[in-house]
Amino acid sequence: MDAYSEHLIALAVQAFDAGRFAAAAQLLRLALGHSGRDAFVLYGLGHMAYQQNDFAAAAGWLDQALAMDPGNPKAHIDRGLAMDAALAMAVMTEGIDQLRAGDFRRGWWKFEARLIASPGLVPRRAFAEQRWFGDAAELAGRTLLLHSEQGHGDAIQFVRYVKMVAALGATVLLEGHPGLLPLYRELPDVSGVFALNDKLPRFDMQCPLLSLPLAFRTDLTTIPGHVPYLAAPPDRVALWRIRLGVRSGRGTTERGVARRIGIAWSGNAAYPGDQERSMPLAALENLLAGTEHAFHVVQTEIRPADRLVLLRQPHVRDHSERLADFADTAALLSQLDLLIAVDTSVAHLAGALGIPVWLMLPARADWRWLTQRDDSPWYPTMRLFRQTQPGDWRGVVEQVIAAL
Repeated sequence: MDAYSEHLIALAVQAFDAGRFAAAAQLLRLALGHSGRDAFVLYGLGHMAYQQNDFAAAAGWLDQALAMDPGNPKAHIDRGLAMDAALAMAVMTEGIDQLRAGDFRRGWWKFEARLIASPGLVPRRAFAEQRWFGDAAELAGRTLLLHSEQGHGDAIQFVRYVKMVAALGATVLLEGHPGLLPLYRELPDVSGVFALNDKLPRFDMQCPLLSLPLAFRTDLTTIPGHVPYLAAPPDRVALWRIRLGVRSGRGTTERGVARRIGIAWSGNAAYPGDQERSMPLAALENLLAGTEHAFHVVQTEIRPADRLVLLRQPHVRDHSERLADFADTAALLSQLDLLIAVDTSVAHLAGALGIPVWLMLPARADWRWLTQRDDSPWYPTMRLFRQTQPGDWRGVVEQVIAAL
């Protein structure tokens, strides 16, 4: 390979590192046209196509690369990923473990495998528009669609990047779960808000919300942790202020209550990891027995066994039937002093609102809470309480009671 081709490849590597995959692929095609068939260049073109989710093109390039260099392990891996979604699940799992360990540089890339992983972790979206991978030059004067792909908590956590995207000169459209749309409409940097499956207007590029940390090359030192980045609609706040009663210092309509505390002890029962992250309300009875605080239920789903426990706790105010969407929940949270919760979307919401959160976590917590920390770089008002043994909620609740 001559010096000119090597120079083109070096430029392609720089473009790849900056997330400019289309530019990298163009440089590699120039190198291929200049020097002829080269296994490394063919592999690079296959890898670029794979990164842009063009799996058919990726398989074609990689087949040519392997025909010339059958011993290239990276080409074999990419070829397998392009055709085998089950292998993508293994790569995604490795990426999650790297994220949990704080290795964001490698973890975000492998986390992208979730978009093709099987069985059906993420609903596949077939967009004709180009995927955005972080090249700021591509956004100026263009319209970018940011779309949700997983749960409400994921969307709440990563919608923080909207401001950063808008700062690059993009017009931002935001698609998401219907229950979050009233909160999204309060975001000043969003030009249009749409529910999942709504008809969308024209846009130039698109990116999943959970891919924005990769686009911005986020590491532990550059997490955009400023809060609040969400706000409840003012009319909802006014309504919940009336419902709970105006107070001044310790003197309140709740007869001298020191603090208003929200509780959320379980999430969506259909979530695959719900048995590990949720607890029965009975596990909190020692906490609720304290009469110096007012406790408020801030979750919408209450299981039958938990309703029986609530009957034994008449001083706990149950708002579950009045929470129509996340704007209601945000407005209620804005009137509380503290949220004590397990790992659910309500905890993310409180963190995004800048409200103090005490988060109770299972022994093997989700990747975003990292390991061996009692704080979160994603939410500066959050404090973490972790199980020391799998399933031991009693020990976690004792920690919370002592801290309270």
